[in-house]
Amino acid sequence: MKTLVLGIIVICSFTTKSSAQSANWNAPVTVALGTTYSNIYPRIALTTGDNPQVIWENGGTDKIYSARWNGSGFTTPLALNPDGVVPYIATWTGAEVATSGDTVFVVFSTEPIGATAQVYTIRSLDGGVTFEDTVRVDQIGTDIPRFPSVAVGLNGNPVVNFMRFNSSFEDPEYSVSRSANGGASYLAPINPTSSVTGFVCDCCPATVVAEGNKQVLLFRNDDNNIREMWGCYSIDGSASFTAAAEIDQTNWMISSCPSSGPSGVIMGDSLVSTWMSNSDVYISSTNLNNQQIGVHRKLFPMGLGVQNFPVIAGKGDTLAVVWQGSNGGSTDVFFTYSVTGTAGLGVNIDTLTAGTVGGQSRPDIQFSNGKFHIVYSDNVGTNVKYLQGTIDPASLSVNESDKAPELAIFTTQSEGKTSLQVKSGFDTEAVIQLINTAGQQVSTSRQQITKGVSTVSIPEGIQKGIYYVVLETKAGKVYKQKVVL
Repeated sequence: MKTLVLGIIVICSFTTKSSAQSANWNAPVTVALGTTYSNIYPRIALTTGDNPQVIWENGGTDKIYSARWNGSGFTTPLALNPDGVVPYIATWTGAEVATSGDTVFVVFSTEPIGATAQVYTIRSLDGGVTFEDTVRVDQIGTDIPRFPSVAVGLNGNPVVNFMRFNSSFEDPEYSVSRSANGGASYLAPINPTSSVTGFVCDCCPATVVAEGNKQVLLFRNDDNNIREMWGCYSIDGSASFTAAAEIDQTNWMISSCPSSGPSGVIMGDSLVSTWMSNSDVYISSTNLNNQQIGVHRKLFPMGLGVQNFPVIAGKGDTLAVVWQGSNGGSTDVFFTYSVTGTAGLGVNIDTLTAGTVGGQSRPDIQFSNGKFHIVYSDNVGTNVKYLQGTIDPASLSVNESDKAPELAIFTTQSEGKTSLQVKSGFDTEAVIQLINTAGQQVSTSRQQITKGVSTVSIPEGIQKGIYYVVLETKAGKVYKQKVVL
């Protein structure tokens, strides 16, 4: 079974554009000239009208820059942090951004000089045209904060998480501080990780995921060098956290710091997460109500080398993951998306920067209204690059397409038994997977599909319910169909 699944991914992972499921991408746009503004750790969010708001950092000027889409390109960058307020800048962590309509929140920590540091937010109320002064977030006395991130919950109120050390840079834990007045000020922080065994990984950034009052702090833990991902769950907008559980079952033991954290998105009652473990990219789904893991698998099982820094975005049944990975001696930006939830992630993988010499790194992604918005560091020209991709209609299942399909999948019942029927306009050998709504593969088979109607048996014992059929032809073309058994 594993051999067949790996074969599917290998076929697709080396293609820049797969014919079966690929977004249609615009040419890369330079956000700002790197010779002036640099390109460290770019992040992206969307304001009203799905206009991209991009931030990044410059270690030479100690500045956080922001630029917004004006309809044809990006505006001249604005320096956000005041002179003398020096942000902590690294290629693996830095300032983060979140939006609610035309309100933009940028969060960052200052460089710890003399064992002092602060966490600030900077707010724009006009879609990134202008920004207000800094607002202090942390209220932790002589303790030291690092690695903040920001999300926006119910009523447009931001919630900020940050790592907290004592004055000797020991005993790391996480704090979460929320605002009740749209980011004008922040309430005293709470510690959602107090019930977790061990310590939080002291150099791995965390993130807050929010969908209204459903909010989750995602972080990498360190329990005697077992560095797995955890989630702390809140149903009251981070006023309290009532549960904590692992989302990661890789059991990765490493005595050095991975410097890599998780990313997640809330889809209904599920948390879908992605992260790096032992140089591979993983995804999982977790029930928000009982913290039970559904999906847990490698996204890129046959990697070409180190795969790292994955970020996930999505809405409804559409999900996408972008990450940086080794590729034949260079570093490229990889991408996969699905219109069938976790089930289709990894079926096709695009190398968005294929053919570009040198390193392309640290991508970030947003999704809205059928479009993917991606930024990344172009380390050849030291520029920040922006890509926009639109979902290819060929990615839709047969039932969702307005065109007459060349292949259709449906179910029939005979003598109390259900089977799959494949109506095809051509002959081909095919691999056929049956995947449940949790994204778990429940069966796979390889057989010849003939022109006309072919029958595919369903193994006994499979429960009734909604499933996705993923059929890949010998030529590498993929068809997907939702069926009811």
